[in-house]
Amino acid sequence: MLIEIFGLDPYVIAKLSKQLHHPLVKLTNIDDKTLFFSAHETMLFHHGVDQNAWHTLIRIHLPTALRPHQQAIMSLFQKMLQEQTVHLQFQFNYLDVTTTPTIFQADYPLFVTEKNQVAIAPEASIETDEEDTQQEIYHGNVFADKEADLEKAPPLNKKTLKKKVTN
Repeated sequence: MLIEIFGLDPYVIAKLSKQLHHPLVKLTNIDDKTLFFSAHETMLFHHGVDQNAWHTLIRIHLPTALRPHQQAIMSLFQKMLQEQTVHLQFQFNYLDVTTTPTIFQADYPLFVTEKNQVAIAPEASIETDEEDTQQEIYHGNVFADKEADLEKAPPLNKKTLKKKVTN
């Protein structure tokens, strides 16, 4: 089963893959080795406006025999993504299992895992600017104590904007 997700951050999809892997395997009774998630570096647009995190498109490629699980699969995704997106659209593509062969190399582990992945030593880090590595993202209100000033400001209109641009 291949699950392609468009309109979400790839790191959200990686987390989702970890959370949904076992529930999907259990629900569909598929071989654990045949389930993959794919995160595309794409953006969704509608009439030229970015729709990412507002609309999410999920394409699910799976064997025809799993058609009865379609509603349950959608429910799993809906439950898991309720905080990450507003609208979900699903496309189910049913495949003949004989058209999806897999070739495994016996000399290598079947998958990269947290235990066998290559670890990069801290001294080999590309980051050299210590200020950048120590800086934290500010999550507060950047307009704190400015609301009163904004309320006093005159509303902008086309005349005001033209006057400011031409002066």
